[in-house]
Amino acid sequence: MEATARSVVAVDTPAGRPPAPRGRRPAGAAARRRRYWLVSAAAGAVIVVLTYFPLIFVLSNSLKSGQNIISNGVFALFNQFDVSNYSLAWSGVSHQLLNTVIVAAASIVIGVTAAALGAYSFSQLRFRGKNVLFLAYVALLLIPWTLTLIPLFLTIQKLHFFNTWWALILPYAAGSQPLLVLIFRGFFEQIPRDLLESARVDGCSERQVIARIVVPLTRPVLLTGAILVMNNVWGDYLWPTVVIQDPAKITISAGVQQFIGGLGQNTANGGAVFAAFVIAIVPMFALVGLTMRYFVSGLTEGATKL
Repeated sequence: MEATARSVVAVDTPAGRPPAPRGRRPAGAAARRRRYWLVSAAAGAVIVVLTYFPLIFVLSNSLKSGQNIISNGVFALFNQFDVSNYSLAWSGVSHQLLNTVIVAAASIVIGVTAAALGAYSFSQLRFRGKNVLFLAYVALLLIPWTLTLIPLFLTIQKLHFFNTWWALILPYAAGSQPLLVLIFRGFFEQIPRDLLESARVDGCSERQVIARIVVPLTRPVLLTGAILVMNNVWGDYLWPTVVIQDPAKITISAGVQQFIGGLGQNTANGGAVFAAFVIAIVPMFALVGLTMRYFVSGLTEGATKL
């Protein structure tokens, strides 16, 4: 018996090399894991710096006077704390900030409502050609927005919406439909059909089914759609400058540019320019930060059905 065991060890173990202790990994594997960790940490650090340095850069320069920026340069971080820049910037962009909130709120109400109804139809109702129509609908995502700029502008003129808030609200609401319907449909398909059928049997109309069952169950994804629409409205510069001529009706992105243009070549107000950038950034930064949990859950919970 002992001879047999020795022969097995002799066969399994290479000549001249003792068997590796149990429970210990080879040194080469540990070295590879360490190198992988170092590379991952370095890549993560670079991503963090590239993401947050522009924010720190803008915040630092918003607290400087124009003379300080000229003499010490824009990369001298937090060597002065002059909050008076914010009062000047606020007086220049506060009205445009309010305009953006109004336009975004109206776009969210129209866009999210329309997308929810469309996604409900594609997910819960049965009709001929549903899948083909859905694919054609989602295929609109493949068309660059800039290609629709001229036809959309002509349509706004024909409808006599030029230089009105409707020229902003309706395109923002309509332009969000393909993406929102795609996201909402995957979420709505997870609602059990038996639950909806039970509500219909109990006498609920289709409108009551949506209002009392579908909407409460899909609040995370509806909030996700609202954030996406608001982000689109908040960051758009091109379209407001095309369809709005009244300075009192423009939104925040164009408003910041208007504020900067009003300062002209006056370098003494250089800090106020950066303060205007901070004022334009903070609302969306705070909104996304406070609602990130719902935003991520709205994107991921319906992903398996997309």
